[in-house]
Amino acid sequence: MKVNQENERLMEEYERLASDLLEWIRRTMPWLNSRQSDSTLAGVQKKLEEYRTYRRKHKPPRVEQKAKLETNFNTLQTKLRLSNRPAYMPTEGKMVSDITNSWKGLEHAEKAFEEWLLAETMRLERLEHLAQKFKHKADTHEDWTKGKEEMLQSQDFRNCKLNELKALKKKHEAFESDLAAHQDRVEQ
Repeated sequence: MKVNQENERLMEEYERLASDLLEWIRRTMPWLNSRQSDSTLAGVQKKLEEYRTYRRKHKPPRVEQKAKLETNFNTLQTKLRLSNRPAYMPTEGKMVSDITNSWKGLEHAEKAFEEWLLAETMRLERLEHLAQKFKHKADTHEDWTKGKEEMLQSQDFRNCKLNELKALKKKHEAFESDLAAHQDRVEQ
């Protein structure tokens, strides 16, 4: 009788652990399958930190739970075999193979999620670098343009002598040459 009670206790514990583990996997999968972000580097880095917290704090107890589940199942089957009892068959959906398949699916989703996070981080870092590079070039061009418009609108040529006019013409030609060089950078 005592052996039967212990076997019943192991069966109930297996069912409880299996239900709990499968429910945790079911709740975790949508988060791991989500590929939504706010498209900011800070947002993706926050998701990456959440993922690392999940791997450090939330998953290890579940790994232990899975190991305990497998140990309980094997212990129970051995005890039943030694007592000449029929093998224990968990309720549908809670077989060891079901749990193993769910766990493999979880690990596959984790790997895909981590790869997406790292790729998204690299993409956003590259975009941020390109934006900074563009801003630097734009700032350089803005600095170059300062004072150019006033120079072009100047009416100094109306009241100057021929040699001053020639100097203004040379200055204007230099400006046009400089502008042509800057034009390609502006278009890029």
